[in-house]
Amino acid sequence: MALVSLKQLVDDAFQNGYAVGAFNVVNMEILQAALKAAEENKSPLILAVAESHLGLLDLDQYAPILLRAAQQASVPVAVHLDHGQVFSNFIKALRCGFTSVMFDGSTLPYEENAAKTKEIVRMAHAVGVSVEAELGHVTGGEGDASPGVADPTLFTDPEEAQQFVQETGIDALAVAVGSVHGIYKGTPELDIPRLARIRELAGVPLVLHGGSGLSDDDFRQAIANGIAKINVYTDLSQAAMAKIRTAQGMPQNTDFGQFMAQVVDTIKEAVTEKMRIFGSVGKAK
Repeated sequence: MALVSLKQLVDDAFQNGYAVGAFNVVNMEILQAALKAAEENKSPLILAVAESHLGLLDLDQYAPILLRAAQQASVPVAVHLDHGQVFSNFIKALRCGFTSVMFDGSTLPYEENAAKTKEIVRMAHAVGVSVEAELGHVTGGEGDASPGVADPTLFTDPEEAQQFVQETGIDALAVAVGSVHGIYKGTPELDIPRLARIRELAGVPLVLHGGSGLSDDDFRQAIANGIAKINVYTDLSQAAMAKIRTAQGMPQNTDFGQFMAQVVDTIKEAVTEKMRIFGSVGKAK
């Protein structure tokens, strides 16, 4: 297959009732695991780098690895800058060859969010790069393991979503309907009627951030009502950390490389399970 745009992946998912997983690849282990899972399951894949994780890696060094891996994959892969807010990071991502960027203006007043999103769309679309944006605000922190809860006062307004899509020309809309970034405190309750109304009015593929902690039924209902991209990081991180903790009981002569291969397999299993739930298995085209 090849490196593809986000729009190509989510448009097909939106039209055919499944979702593509976007996995935050903060290191080579997660990258290897996500690619292996995608190829073994013939699933499209989104490799995401969150702006909040740029302190963990050098994008100039890491981007060529991501892009080469995507280009050589046997399934379609998009490379995505997630939750971008700093203008220079968008420029860097575009210059590096990312095929998708997300502008996160969700904490800004509507007018400012729309204006800045429109500018990112103008810049990115000029070079064939897809744009995702967020309206409403998904609470919690990217990479933060502290439990959190959703705030209904910050949920996406369906009528505003329609206006926002028309004003900005975005390719995908991230919505706040009851999920949180990181670990959910208690039991999440997605506002499915709200989501259905957003889909009806917005008319573009919808994105669910905070994909960790939701039930299989939550995901299925969300996908049935317009979610075409689901972001996952915490579940992968938690699976990897659980495996790493087993190292405390290993012999002194345990080889690091062999152990990290086991970590990759653990993450791959977690990615595969998400692909199965999202319905993307066998959807590579």
